[in-house]
Amino acid sequence: MNASTNDCSSKANPHIAQACAITFQGNASNNLQQDAFFFLDNWYQEDLGVMGATPVASPFCLAVSDGVASSNHSQHCSKAVVKAISRLWRNHRKLTADAIHQLINQPKHSSKRHGAAATLAMIACELNSDETIKATITHVGDSRVYWLPEGASQWQCLTRDHNLLNELIDQQAQEQGRHAEFADYNREGMAGSLYSITECFVLTANDSYLSGEAPESNSCTIEVNSGDCIVVCTDGIHDLVPSHEWQTVSAETDLQEWLIALKNQVYDSDGNAYDNGTAILLRFD
Repeated sequence: MNASTNDCSSKANPHIAQACAITFQGNASNNLQQDAFFFLDNWYQEDLGVMGATPVASPFCLAVSDGVASSNHSQHCSKAVVKAISRLWRNHRKLTADAIHQLINQPKHSSKRHGAAATLAMIACELNSDETIKATITHVGDSRVYWLPEGASQWQCLTRDHNLLNELIDQQAQEQGRHAEFADYNREGMAGSLYSITECFVLTANDSYLSGEAPESNSCTIEVNSGDCIVVCTDGIHDLVPSHEWQTVSAETDLQEWLIALKNQVYDSDGNAYDNGTAILLRFD
């Protein structure tokens, strides 16, 4: 799996980070690769692949999309999502859930793909005029973005899954007259049914998308500094290897080796890689 440097990378736009990606089908019971991802200027959907570290310049975009296994032909929806991101990015259009929703349903899909669903986690970075780096994070469903500030010993999750469990947490907090703490979200070891996704992209085989709404998405913006790291990943990673078990990343860390080690952790976990896994690791120079 090869990656080309993004179109904006040139002598005029110095590199501000290094990025690397890994994807694998795992031991998915349906024998399908339902993950897809967008890396700088290309989209990918492969059974297995790992990139070498790639220098990236501002602006750039990275994204993962995970086909929801409970929907038929969801690999086509995740692929449609990253293809839509690619099209929006190349045409310098805003990367919003609504824009992706409209693009993925412009083609007329076959009836067998109706209802195919997928999640999204995406980061878009740009260099501000004062040389600070702004990172905009957008997600739908349970694909996630994690942040490791330079010198920190623990990865922190920046996204709140769109699932029944987190809705119940919000409801309970509201009934108690308080706001839920972010640490309350994305709990581990709960009943599987509570992880049911409440928001996702969906393919339609008719004109219903014209009057339908785009999925609810959440966005946040952070400033990142030299030495900070970010991981964008699907649930086939974080469900089987919680972030407190991830290694930290330093300036000396080989990004490709770090991702391969994470993949091995997924296969060595109790879940034995029962799902597809995709992760993109980003380290700011």
